[in-house]
Amino acid sequence: MFGAGLIPAVPAGLFLFYFQARAKTDISNLQRNVSQMGSLMMEREAQDLSSRFERMWDTDASYINAAGLSRALKRNPEFLYLAFTGPDGRELISGGVPELKRYFGYVDLSRDAQFRAASRTGRAALGHFEMIYDMPVCRLVYPLGNGYYAFAAVNLRDLFEKLRAQRLGATGGLLLSDAEGNALALSGSFERFDASEVRGILRRGAVFSMEGSSGGYIGASSQVRGFDLYVVALEDRAEAFAGVNRITWLMAFFLLAFFTAFYFSALLFTRRLGAPVEALMNGASRVSGGDFRTQVPETTGFAELSALLKAFNSMMREVDRYHGIQVEKVFEEKRKLELLVSLIHDAIILCDLRGELLYANAAARALLGVKELPQGENEPLRRSVAGLVQKKARSKGGIIELETNGTKKYYRASVQTLSARTQRPAVFMVLRDITLERRMQQMKEDFFHSVAHDLRAPLLTMQGYIKLLEREFQPEAKQAGYVRNVKDSSDRLFKLLENVLDISRMEAGQLRPDMRKFGVADFLAQAAGNFRPLFDEKKIDFTVDASAAAGAEISGDQSLLRRVIENLVSNALKFTPQGGRVAVKAVREGGAVLFTVSDTGPGIPPDQLETVFEKYKRLKSAEGEAGFGLGLAIARKIVELHGGTIRAASSEGKGAVFSFSVPAETGARK
Repeated sequence: MFGAGLIPAVPAGLFLFYFQARAKTDISNLQRNVSQMGSLMMEREAQDLSSRFERMWDTDASYINAAGLSRALKRNPEFLYLAFTGPDGRELISGGVPELKRYFGYVDLSRDAQFRAASRTGRAALGHFEMIYDMPVCRLVYPLGNGYYAFAAVNLRDLFEKLRAQRLGATGGLLLSDAEGNALALSGSFERFDASEVRGILRRGAVFSMEGSSGGYIGASSQVRGFDLYVVALEDRAEAFAGVNRITWLMAFFLLAFFTAFYFSALLFTRRLGAPVEALMNGASRVSGGDFRTQVPETTGFAELSALLKAFNSMMREVDRYHGIQVEKVFEEKRKLELLVSLIHDAIILCDLRGELLYANAAARALLGVKELPQGENEPLRRSVAGLVQKKARSKGGIIELETNGTKKYYRASVQTLSARTQRPAVFMVLRDITLERRMQQMKEDFFHSVAHDLRAPLLTMQGYIKLLEREFQPEAKQAGYVRNVKDSSDRLFKLLENVLDISRMEAGQLRPDMRKFGVADFLAQAAGNFRPLFDEKKIDFTVDASAAAGAEISGDQSLLRRVIENLVSNALKFTPQGGRVAVKAVREGGAVLFTVSDTGPGIPPDQLETVFEKYKRLKSAEGEAGFGLGLAIARKIVELHGGTIRAASSEGKGAVFSFSVPAETGARK
């Protein structure tokens, strides 16, 4: 409110500024006008004196004598003294008032500035104003012709009375001066100035402000046209601006009084307004602290604030009711969640980054060997939880092995870090018991191994008889087609049995790779080149590039690594549609060689990029024919036997890329 009251100060300040600037301009104009008026009066007087000399004598008369001098003094009573001089400025004859004759004595104008000016210009020269016996006197030098000059002391009383009437305030007035600084003050109220000070004043310009020995002055100077004479108007600066300053201070006083009254009014109003606002702020602070029941006073001297405080109290009541409902809902949802988690057979553990247990369901407590969550720190329990996290980090595929009550069990572990804005980060772990699945998988593999081993001998016998049957029929015979179908089926069955037996030997550690050095480029050309007719038949662009690994050698089992290449290339052939592209490359990468097989098939879903390397995991091909799910599992085992790694990358619908690396120097892994 006080700020609003200060708004009138802006136009008032602008008005004061404008008023002072305008007043200064008007005062300066007054000084200039007065000096110009005095200059005009002096100009008329000087021209009148000059014209008198022109009309005083006939041009052919000899007037440089006592009679001419006496006649001139009688005709011009304001000439108090008159003398004629020769060309050198020395007196020839003189006359006038005896006092002035004694004052001037013998006249020698040879060094006088007025004489030099008159002789140089050929015109009358006036100046050297002074008071002689209380009479204002001006010296006049007039060229008479033929090298003669008239020197006169002129009484300017009438002119000075007129000029003295041009007053500026109580102390201001006019100053009459020549170019040499010989000045006569027409007002006795300001200080006396010597010739050098007067010359300094004349150099200040038409309007000026100056500092004198007794104070500051403001004034204006104007030159008398046609003569080296100047009229200067001077006035004490404080007196000149006294009226302006009085008005300015008066307005400032009224503004200050207005602002003071407005300030105290605003202060009183603010105090009345501050009490309910402070109560409202205290109520808001209580609400932020969770106190929704302490009401704020609603009675004030302002109807709008009373309505606001009533609305605030109503809002607090609604918030309190809503807060109670939400708290009940939170507790209800918590009970539901705890019941749901307790019914889950998976072990669920929540701990901090140090391993301190924050939550565990019934299955997790049984796994950890505790009945209830501990209160405070429990170092053995913390180490157990941290050990589970470390086992998960070191495991392959997230499968960890734990021993419970002397029995080995297998768990699939999932770990996720939880970050919250209001709490410290925590680790969330889910452990699913897959012991039964592992046992069933082992039973299935044992069964497949037994069946494969028992079927191998009769299948070999059957293949022998099939070859005999092929010889009995002509290739174009109908029976020959039946025999070929039987032969293809038996070959696929024999390949399945061989894969089952091979992966069983690998897992049992019975397969020993024959490690030998061989060239990468020749190996890749032979292993992948055999597939070129099949790709040409299917109209697939097939490229093999080993230029980036030219001259490189690796140490490994060539037949096993060839099998990896063949499995990856055959999968690419199977899943790439007609018109697609398949590329096989080998490049150096540090101390290893990286083999890559890429295709433009349908790709692999992101959630199956890791499971495709598990046994019996199959993806349906574009042709509808699915494999046995052992090719990639065997490929991984072979690569791991050589100390390398294999991985898959894919964008679903944009093809897949399989790559594996083999160290240049390696030994078989146990």
